Amino acid sequence: MDITLVHARNPLLGWDIQASVKAADGERITAARIEVNGITRFDQQLSVPLNQWQKTLTQQGTYPGENKVLVTITNDKDEQITDDDEWE
Repeated sequence: MDITLVHARNPLLGWDIQASVKAADGERITAARIEVNGITRFDQQLSVPLNQWQKTLTQQGTYPGENKVLVTITNDKDEQITDDDEWE
């Protein structure tokens, strides 16, 4: 699993956060969860397993302040893979 997290300052409020995932060969994505500063902002079981997945959340986190995003991806073997991003 290859997880990429990107954050960018939103001109209105907070941050825009983009999570992108690419499954490895022989692997499929079946669920995704995104937590921002300890609060679940996205949690979905995918109706069809995917090779790639992407989600953008707008106006999340705090500015100024410390922020943390945690992404948890579940694959078709029911294994969970996580990645996080922290910034101020």
